[in-house]
Amino acid sequence: MKREVTIREFVADLLDRIDKAKTIDCCREELKTLARLAVQKMPDEKIIIDWKDPGH
Repeated sequence: MKREVTIREFVADLLDRIDKAKTIDCCREELKTLARLAVQKMPDEKIIIDWKDPGH
């Protein structure tokens, strides 16, 4: 079932799923949509990440 939600609602649900160690596979396409929107709306914003290099 498709429905329209705000970014605020989607992110709140996503963070809740992550905090509860639930899978986020259900949100795969929505995460792609969020990523594209982030690139459009705030392409030069910075975040701190803990980069995991799989080769080391």
